[in-house]
Amino acid sequence: NWTRQAMVCIILHSMVHILWSSEGSTLVETQILPSGNEGMVFQEELRNLHQKEYRIGLFRLIARLENEQKVKITPSTYPQIAIKIDTQRAPGLATNLNLLSSLIQFLEVRGYDEESVTLVTYELDGGMKKTFFETFSRYPILTHVDRTYFHPDWFHDSPMPPSMGDRARLFITHPQNPETRKTEERKTLLPACLFLSDRYWINLATPKDDHILGIDGAITNVTLNASSNSERFREDSTMGPAAATEILAIPEIWEKHLFSLMDLSSMQIADGPGFNAEFIEQKNALLLSKNPVYLDYFTMETIRKERKRLGLRDRDSLSCKLFLYARELGLGNAFESKLFVTP
Repeated sequence: NWTRQAMVCIILHSMVHILWSSEGSTLVETQILPSGNEGMVFQEELRNLHQKEYRIGLFRLIARLENEQKVKITPSTYPQIAIKIDTQRAPGLATNLNLLSSLIQFLEVRGYDEESVTLVTYELDGGMKKTFFETFSRYPILTHVDRTYFHPDWFHDSPMPPSMGDRARLFITHPQNPETRKTEERKTLLPACLFLSDRYWINLATPKDDHILGIDGAITNVTLNASSNSERFREDSTMGPAAATEILAIPEIWEKHLFSLMDLSSMQIADGPGFNAEFIEQKNALLLSKNPVYLDYFTMETIRKERKRLGLRDRDSLSCKLFLYARELGLGNAFESKLFVTP
């Protein structure tokens, strides 16, 4: 039932809005959400950033994940795959094309063809759009302007006012209907193309410091950065993390997640949420996990080390609300997760 599932997000948002009305409040455990026991985080060092090295590293990481999870990624088990790429700060910082090519090669080896793999991102502009469509022309690329990206019954409901830009877009879309605008202002449409029908999703994120959320990474790549009318959450240090983790916790989204991958070859360690090339640092390594919360935690720890090296103010991961909310929503305790560096 589409309406019932959409209401899950409405109920969760109401819980967090009420329970976090003061800084001293504590979230309560809910029994309707999935377990967060999704394994550990694997790290693979890369000698360079050539496609061959990406391919070797990625294949090794997936093999370790499959061994831990006792599954094998094949069309018979997971018929359709959506790859959520990260273009939120493109062209300055986006999913590495060598990494994406390596993942597609892996899927092709496992028997996937152009009819069973879809690339997904919220928006592609200018040169980035041309590059992606030329490089991966065999595979469909969905953005928010495509008819199948959203589904009207899948949305996150919040009384939080929209950003000025989103409010202007709603006015242009519904100029003569203020009641419709009022209703739509509450809705954040979700990227239903990632998880509806037989489709499962893989998350290719890039590491980005964010002074409001703590980290803009794996969690936000498939939640705030993939949904409509979500700029309103990005400027609120309480409601932003709450909205992101609530969306991730929707059972249909969580259960359709195969794995998340973080590429540390380019990471912005300061001055988020906008792009600033001055703060781009590099570490030739990939992180992979079944749990995007754990992945973001170890990514944030990497960013913290880089910030400390440069004398920048620390970001305390222990007080990061993305991890605190995720733990209370049953998505796993990031502070107890483990990192395994492949030899």
